Amino acid sequence: MTLYVKFVWFTILTMFVSSLISFFAMNIYYDMYLKAENNAKNLAIANSIALSTNGNSFSSAEDTFHLLGDVGYQLYLTDGQTVYRYGGSFREENLDNHDIQKVLDAETFNGIRDYPRGFLVTGFFSNELKNSVGVNIEIDEKDYALFLRPNINLLFQELHFLFGGLALGIILLSFLGMLVVARFLVQPITKLTDAIEKLGEERFDVPLSIRRSDEIGRLADHFVQSRNRIEESIIRRKEFVHNVSHDIQSPLHTIQSHLSLLQKPGLGEDDKRKYMTIIQRETTRLSSLTTQLLTLASFDKESIELIEVVDIRRQLENLLSHLRYAFDKKELGVSAHFESVTVRGNSVLLETVWENLLINSIKYSVPGGIIEVTLSVTNEEIIVTIHDEGIGMTEEEVARAFERFYRADKTRDRSIGGSGLGLSIVKEIIDLHKGSIEIDSAPDIGTNVRIHLPR
Repeated sequence: MTLYVKFVWFTILTMFVSSLISFFAMNIYYDMYLKAENNAKNLAIANSIALSTNGNSFSSAEDTFHLLGDVGYQLYLTDGQTVYRYGGSFREENLDNHDIQKVLDAETFNGIRDYPRGFLVTGFFSNELKNSVGVNIEIDEKDYALFLRPNINLLFQELHFLFGGLALGIILLSFLGMLVVARFLVQPITKLTDAIEKLGEERFDVPLSIRRSDEIGRLADHFVQSRNRIEESIIRRKEFVHNVSHDIQSPLHTIQSHLSLLQKPGLGEDDKRKYMTIIQRETTRLSSLTTQLLTLASFDKESIELIEVVDIRRQLENLLSHLRYAFDKKELGVSAHFESVTVRGNSVLLETVWENLLINSIKYSVPGGIIEVTLSVTNEEIIVTIHDEGIGMTEEEVARAFERFYRADKTRDRSIGGSGLGLSIVKEIIDLHKGSIEIDSAPDIGTNVRIHLPR
């Protein structure tokens, strides 16, 4: 059963139940508060009739009774033997002879007041003789019992049609309005459901034009935002898988090719050393890529604690000493200015940051250049700056520098290498430490990387 059908049935059931409750409530209200008042009004009319007809002849009194019947009252007149009816007959003449005799004996009958309560029939509309008032009346020196109640059918004949038509109109218009409102409410939910089903098929082009300011509108806005994020995430995931496959397949292919060359007979020692060097370089690159992938996976799966006191100056000094061979091999100069400072964080991850940035500077610097490394301290943060005089980057390359596996076209040269993960890892580690990273660069001028970490 669809939500629309459920809504329609729920509305119909609500209207039916509310009508029953209202009917029972008004029935109880009439029985508790209006019945006695209605009895008193009709009893006053009956007493007035008795007063005006007492002592009259039967023909004169009967004229009055006919007149009262014509204007909207039902009268039941009896002397205990003969019955006279005026203004229509009662649906049930269910009065005991004992009650009739009491009225003949000049007692008052309060049938409207004493009519028993019923849940299915409202006493006001019950056209029964016992639901009337009775008084003694003397006509032609003879006692009669006069029972009286309003003729509801006559008094409210036009109102019956009016209220009946009004009630029918309200029900029909309410039902039609409910159908329109239900459609208005359910239609965007149907659209959302269809879009969600297509989302499971990785289809993100389903139009969702829901312009509303209520909860459904906000739900649609959140869904569109979430769908865009999911689409972007899936695109990145596919790009990630593609780049990982490419970057793993490439060194494997190179290793496989040179291993085949090593198996050729009559291969000279120089060629063997050359091929072994290439295999070693590609193996090292593959190992580095695997390590970086594992580092990225650790950010996705683990909650890393930042509880160590890390000496940044010592880390930078040790790293520069460790990379001395790489600087000398490329004939690069180093300028270092460090202040003493410690921060709370993860020492292994922070060392990964400095190592990745320095290796990048070495990799993209031209021989004979200078790499400047500074560590400065303020009251609120520490600032690590690494500046090189390398090939630099364009504005577009700077904007995409932190994307996973992104490398500018000119850095695709395998002689330079790189997996495109280094700066992505750096960014995630700095974010983890509540810091920030900035890159200023220009082609053929150099790159300046500045990292801010809170003290």
